[in-house]
Amino acid sequence: MGGFHRFYPNACDLRSLPVQEVDESVSVQEGQRLLQSGLLGGILLRVDDVYQVILSSDLAGEEGNQPLKTKAWRPALFIHARMPVAELLEQWMKTPDAVPVVADEHGVPQGVIDPLTSAGVLHHEFTRIRSYLDSILAQVNECICGIDDRHKVVIWNSKAEELYGYKAEEVLSKRIENFFSNLRITNCMHENKELKGHYHQPTEGTHVLISAAPVTHGSAVIGGISVEKDITEVVQLNQELTRASSQVKLLEQEIKKMSGQECAFRHLTGRSAVMQELIRFGKKVSTTDATVLLRGESGTGKELFARAIHQNSNRYMHPFIVVNCGAIPNNLFESELFGYEGGAFTGADRKGKPGMFELANEGTLFLDEVGEMPVEMQVKLLRVLQEGSFYRVGGSEPVQVNVRVLAATHRDLEAMISRRQFREDLYYRLNVVSLEIAPLRERREDIPELVHLFVQEFCQKYGKSITKIEPAVMTSFLDYSWPGNVRELKNAVERLVVLTEGETITEQSLPENLRRNTYISLVTTPAAQGNLMNVAVEAEKQLILKTLQQVKGNRSEAARVLGIPRSTLYYKLRQLGIPAKG
Repeated sequence: MGGFHRFYPNACDLRSLPVQEVDESVSVQEGQRLLQSGLLGGILLRVDDVYQVILSSDLAGEEGNQPLKTKAWRPALFIHARMPVAELLEQWMKTPDAVPVVADEHGVPQGVIDPLTSAGVLHHEFTRIRSYLDSILAQVNECICGIDDRHKVVIWNSKAEELYGYKAEEVLSKRIENFFSNLRITNCMHENKELKGHYHQPTEGTHVLISAAPVTHGSAVIGGISVEKDITEVVQLNQELTRASSQVKLLEQEIKKMSGQECAFRHLTGRSAVMQELIRFGKKVSTTDATVLLRGESGTGKELFARAIHQNSNRYMHPFIVVNCGAIPNNLFESELFGYEGGAFTGADRKGKPGMFELANEGTLFLDEVGEMPVEMQVKLLRVLQEGSFYRVGGSEPVQVNVRVLAATHRDLEAMISRRQFREDLYYRLNVVSLEIAPLRERREDIPELVHLFVQEFCQKYGKSITKIEPAVMTSFLDYSWPGNVRELKNAVERLVVLTEGETITEQSLPENLRRNTYISLVTTPAAQGNLMNVAVEAEKQLILKTLQQVKGNRSEAARVLGIPRSTLYYKLRQLGIPAKG
C-alpha cells in the first residue's frame, strides 16, 4: 500500500555526521584524539573487510595504546542515501546494535546516522501522517471503522457517528461486538480476505454497501478496516419505485381491458378506406376465439395484423407464439409443433422439450406461411384443432391445450387443394374467418403516411435529422408498384435515410428501379406527351393532387407532407390551375 503515498523520508533526510575510515593499526589513543575534535560522528574501522563503527562513548575513560579493534563491537549497517526510512528501520531492527552508515552511489562512506535526530524526524513524519489521516476521515462521505487484533475500535469517523448514532468517544477502545452483530469486518480480518461493494444491513432500517479488508504488517494481520456507503435512501426510493411500478402495471392492465382495441391496432398504419375497413373487421373478430386466415402478398403485414388481433383479445396476457412453416425442415415439423419426450430420438434432450402448442397454451399460435406445411403434418394439425390435444413425439399420454390459432399465407390455397397439396378439411377449419390484406399498390393513399413514419423511425435509429422529402421522391413512391409491399417500402426508406447527408431526401438518392419506373410512368401518360418541361409540370401537379386527396384537402397538412412552405403551395396551386379550396 506504500505505493499510494509518499510520507516516509529517505535516509538522506536524516542528519548524519562525518565518519573517518581507519585500519586495524590505529590505537585507542589515536582514536580518542580523532573523536575529541568534535568533527566526526564516529570512526569506521575495517578489519579483514569487515566494518565496525566506534563512537566516542565507546572510548570514554579508556587509556593505553592497545589496538582500537579491541573496543570495536558495533557492526556497520551500510545504506544508500535514497533508501526510504521505513526500509532503513526494518533493517536496523534486525541488528539493533548496528550503526547506520550512509554511502554514496559508489559505496563510499559519507557519515553515520545520529539516532537522536532520527527520532525527531520520525516523530515529525508520524505527526504529518496523523494529520492527513484526520483530514481524510473528516472529508470522506463514507463511514470508516478500524479495529485492532483484539476487535477494539481504533478508527470511527464523523460519518459513522452520523449513520449509527454512536459518538467516537463512546466507541473508541471498545470492542466492536458491544455495538453490532453480524460483522463483516471481523470475518474479513480472521479469514484474511477482502470484500468489495457487498450489500449489508448492519442495523434495522440501515442499508449500506460495505468494503472490508484485513490490515496487515508484513504477513501478520494486525486489525481490520471497513468502508461503508450509506444507500438507505436509495433502497427506500427503489422500494417506493417498485410499489409504484406495480401500481402502474395494474393500471396498464385495466387500461388495456377498457381500451384494448384502440391500443392493439394503433400500430397498423393506413387511412385508406380498404385499410380502415380491414381494421374494423379485425377488431370485431379479435374478441372471439374464431380461427382466422390472413391472406395477402408477402410484405403486407400479416404478422403485425395477427399480433394486433391477439393483443386485442382476452388472451393478450398470455403468449403469442409465431411459427414460420416455411423455415422448418419436414423431418423436424412434428417435434417443433408438438415437442418430444426425453430420448425420443437420437440427439434428443434427455429432459424432453415442449413444442410450440404447449408454449402457446392459453394464448395464440400464429402459423405463418401455413401453405408450406407438409401434407402429412396437416392431418395432425387438423386433429389438434378439432380435439385440443396431441401426443408428444415418443409420448404415450395426450397433452391438452387451449390455444387460439391464427394462420397466414400468400399462396392460392384453393389451387393447392385441387392439386392435392393442401387438405380441404384443414382449409375449412382454418378459414372460419378470412381477412384479405390489400397490397400496397391498391392503397397508394397510405404511402405518404407510411413514408413519414419510416423516416422518423430510421432517423432516430441512425441519429439523422431529416425534415423534408423532395416532391419527386414522393412521386416515385406513389407511382411505383411495390411488389414487396410495405416491407419493400420500409427497406427503401431506410436506404434513403442512410444515404441522405443533409435534411432533405433528394431524388438522386432513389434507387435506379424507382427512378426508371417513375420516368416510364410519366412519359407514357397522355398529359405528358410533350416536351420535358411538360413532363415535370404534370408530375408536380399529379403529386400535389394525390397529396391533397390523401390529407382530405387540408392545405397546411399537404404543405407539410410535401416539405414546402404553405405560401409556396398556394403559389403552385394558382400556377397549375388547381382550386385553392374545395
